[in-house]
Amino acid sequence: MVSIIVPVYNSESTIDRCVRSIADQDYSDLQIILVNDGSTDKSLEKCLSWKYIDSRILVVDKENGGVSSARNKGLDVVTGEYVGFVDADDMIMPTFVSKLLSMIKEGNADMAICKSKKKETDETGISDTVFYNDKETLNNILYGKISTGVCGLLVKSQIIKSNGLRFAEGYKYSEDLHMVWRLAHYSKITAFSRERHYVYFDTSGSAMATFNKARRDSLKLFDDLYTFFLNNRPDFAKKFEKYGVAKNYWSYAWQAACKLEKDKYIEEIKELKMRKYFARLITYPKATVSLSSLAGVISVLLFRRIAIMFGKKYLH
Repeated sequence: MVSIIVPVYNSESTIDRCVRSIADQDYSDLQIILVNDGSTDKSLEKCLSWKYIDSRILVVDKENGGVSSARNKGLDVVTGEYVGFVDADDMIMPTFVSKLLSMIKEGNADMAICKSKKKETDETGISDTVFYNDKETLNNILYGKISTGVCGLLVKSQIIKSNGLRFAEGYKYSEDLHMVWRLAHYSKITAFSRERHYVYFDTSGSAMATFNKARRDSLKLFDDLYTFFLNNRPDFAKKFEKYGVAKNYWSYAWQAACKLEKDKYIEEIKELKMRKYFARLITYPKATVSLSSLAGVISVLLFRRIAIMFGKKYLH
């Protein structure tokens, strides 16, 4: 059985599309966990309606605590051998579960990852599956060869349970990446495909569509990850500090450059002492990051101009 956890908060306009896409999977042995996180609209009502239609659906109702709290509540009731995550404003292709499950079984993997697309009608593609050991997976994420949030993967639930993994509660940004990095550490074999079986939608007003001080949550969680690797994988920790932590600061600076007025942007950059992080990334293997970081070392305003010029491609 595969358990799919959906955190639901004020999602009455999208929840039907989301749940339908899960219920219509070409793999049917599912546990669909809808966690209503204190919604104030008709989300709970819609979730309960789905429960009456499909016996595979479990509805958990809780007070509002944030997406991590909702996902953790879902993990508490998981019964499937494998677990995946879908956001209530997104959907998955009918092949999502079967594809990722076949990838896991083909390579006796602990986790499978696919890529995402912005619209259901976009090309899904056909791609070979590649298998990586834990060291290779971490390096591939570090150097941007694998890019994924917690949605877009399927993992053995035992990996989460046996290692006591929980989502970081009280954070609005990068709480999913905080989990992904730890899953990559504990998964001995990870299967990866460039096929796009997960569909995400840009939602106006969502956390990722705005810029505020809460974005610093991401910086805190990556500092926590550095400590995690220092304690559990010291051989990787140094590289993670140089490129993982620094690239997260780079991403923060990119968002600030595109979404803040010049004066506020400069204030942010100075306060975070961004130049030292830019300096670390000059040798990063991706040209977009390395060249823009070099520009940032020269002038933070030059970095801002580059970010605004290419903002649509890298903005989130």
